[in-house]
Order: sequence, then C-alpha cells, then structure tokens
Amino acid sequence: MLLYQKKVFGVFVFLFVFLCGCSLPRNPVPVSDISRAQISGFEDIRDWGGEHSEIFQRDIVESMRQEKEGEFPRNPDGSLNYHALALSGGGENGAFGAGFLCGWTKSGNRPNFKLVTGISTGSLMAPIVFLGPEYDAQLKEAYTTANIKTVYKERNILSLLWSDSFADTAPLHHSIVSQITPEVLEAIAVKHSQGYRLYIGTTDMDAGRLMVWNMGVIAGSGHPDARELFGDILLASASIPGAFPPMFFDVEVDGVHYDEMHSDGNTTTNVFFHGFMLDLAAARREVFGADAPATASSLYIMRDGRLAATEKQVKRRLPNIIGRALSLVTTAQARGDLYRIYAITQKEGIDFNYVDIPDDYVPVSTKAFDTVEMNNLFEMGFKLAGSKDSWHKIPPGLGLIEAAK
Repeated sequence: MLLYQKKVFGVFVFLFVFLCGCSLPRNPVPVSDISRAQISGFEDIRDWGGEHSEIFQRDIVESMRQEKEGEFPRNPDGSLNYHALALSGGGENGAFGAGFLCGWTKSGNRPNFKLVTGISTGSLMAPIVFLGPEYDAQLKEAYTTANIKTVYKERNILSLLWSDSFADTAPLHHSIVSQITPEVLEAIAVKHSQGYRLYIGTTDMDAGRLMVWNMGVIAGSGHPDARELFGDILLASASIPGAFPPMFFDVEVDGVHYDEMHSDGNTTTNVFFHGFMLDLAAARREVFGADAPATASSLYIMRDGRLAATEKQVKRRLPNIIGRALSLVTTAQARGDLYRIYAITQKEGIDFNYVDIPDDYVPVSTKAFDTVEMNNLFEMGFKLAGSKDSWHKIPPGLGLIEAAK
C-alpha cells in the first residue's frame, strides 16, 4: 500500500533527530503482564491469533449449537455445508472487494457466510458484509464516495514533533460511528445469537502479535460502552502505523488500569481465517457426535491488492528506496498468508478459493483515496464477480509445483 509513502519518508530525515528523542506519555501494561490484560467490563471477547484459543474454541462450539435447522444447507450425506469469508487489508483498494461482493450478490451465487473475518480495510467492510446482501447499498456508498477528506486530515509538519502520526483520522472515526449505529449493532448481536461469527484482527503493538476480537460478543454484551469499543476496534485495525495514530484501549491487570496500543491488523497479517486458533473437527464432534459426517466447508479469501510484484525503476533516493522495500515486504507477507491458510485448508479438508485485483489492471490514479480510481476498482470487482473463472483454487506459484508432480 502506497498511502503516505512519499510524505512519510520525505520528511523522515528532517525530523529524525527531533522525533527519536520525543515520546508521548502513556501508561503501558508491564511486559510480564501483557498476556493477562483484559478490557474492563467485558469477558471472552478476544484472544491471540496464531495459537489455539480455548475462548474461541468454546465460541465456535456454541455457534454450532445456536444454529437453527435449515439455516445452513446439508449435503446428501447429512453433513452441513459451511462458508467462510476472509477480507484482507488494502486501503482504498477495498473498493475492489466492495464491488466484487455487490456483483457476487447480483450473480445469485453469493453464499450465506457462517464466519466473516476482517483486517484493516477488510475490517471496515466486514460488519456490513456480515449482515448480508441487503446491506450492499451501504457497502457501495462507503467505497465509491470516500475521499481523503472523509478518511483523514493532514497534520501541520511542525505538529509532528509532538504527534504519533502524520495524519488525524477524526473523519474516518466519524464515518465508522455513523455506520455502526445502535440498530446495526443490534442486528450484529442477533446474527451472532443465530450461530454466525464476526472476527476482527488488530495488532497489539506492545505484544507484537495479532489480536482477534469476537465482535458479536461485544455487540450483544449489553455493556454501555459496547458501541464505542466496537468502533474503536475497527479504527485500530485500519490505522496504518506512522500514517494514522494508534488506538489505545483501557485494560486492567489485577485491578490496576493500563493502556494497550493497537494499530493496523495488516502489520502482523494481511488476511486471516482461524490461524490454528480452532480445532474445527473437535468442535463438530462435540456438538454433533463422533459419528457425525464431516462438514463440507468452503473458504473465500478476498484480497484487495495484487500479489504479483510490479516492475518499476526505483530512484536513488531514501524515500523511494524505503517505500519500495515496504511495498515488497507487504506483497511477500500477503503471499505468505495465503500459503499458510492454504496449508490449513488442505489439512482440514476445506475448499480453498481466493480472488484479487488482476495483475494486468492499470490504475488511473496513484493518489490516496482517489474517488475516480475507487469507482473504477468497484466496477471492475463488480464485473469480475459475474465471470466463471474469478476464483483461484490454489495460491500463486503452487500451481507450477502441483503440475510438476
């Protein structure tokens, strides 16, 4: 993602001497207690990604018990057919995913998703997608009318000496609050009670790890701060470090209050499914019995970006070199995430599918949150959803290996 790339690194050298010695006040959790910190007033709403979680294992078991007969289709052998959707990061490229989802609805082939996960820009669209196709108009509006002014305000260069980011995301926060109304929060809580799940990822900057939040539990908690917490998590997941300010959550350890710093979930992973957090087979056996047939699950990954590295001549300037390196690291991380998720799906017998922006797409603008460019991406995604070969069944590069066997 190229957002703020030139501006961030263009002033980097000028400010380095000043910024390296400046630090804004905070009250962080002691390192030895990071794993024990909890959000005051909420229980079982989050856990670390990438390792088995008893909290989320109990949650997925409960989700299966909450299902109504006929809510999810059954195969001829009686097994349930589940579908999951994983939405990636990508900033303004999220317009592609929004268009694809709307086009998927029009095609008549969009599944009923048991699980929706979101990272970064994917976290912003995930609650809308979770509620179903009837919210497509809201999804389209969010990604075809956005511009810089609706996302962030640039800070004065001198204010960077006492700031933690190059921009103020008050406009984006306002958009999130406007989107997550009390009615929307209630609708998410209702779907959660019916066995559906919505998980969002942020990066705990102190822990250096992915934190996965159970948004349905938060929505249905009845806590007076539930809506505020819900919105703050979405904003944290989309807050690009350095460009956007991190979000701070009030946490508690043994009755003592501290703050947790959370930022873009894309910092630790570009997209996630369940990342070894869950034992789906064990959950199925616990709910349906040891003799129950295996579920026939499908995973759909929506990548708001291109996986192929774009060839370009890099100027011999610090901002260009660092910006190019970060772009390549992000692309490599996205490929690695796909390989990891593919390995999980193959082990668990889950049908793997992913779609991304075609490699031959040529943007009309490289400006951040350009409305014309975002509309073009939306329309391209919308049309692609109607084609027969839009989904890839294997990550890039592995196809050649499979063919050689």
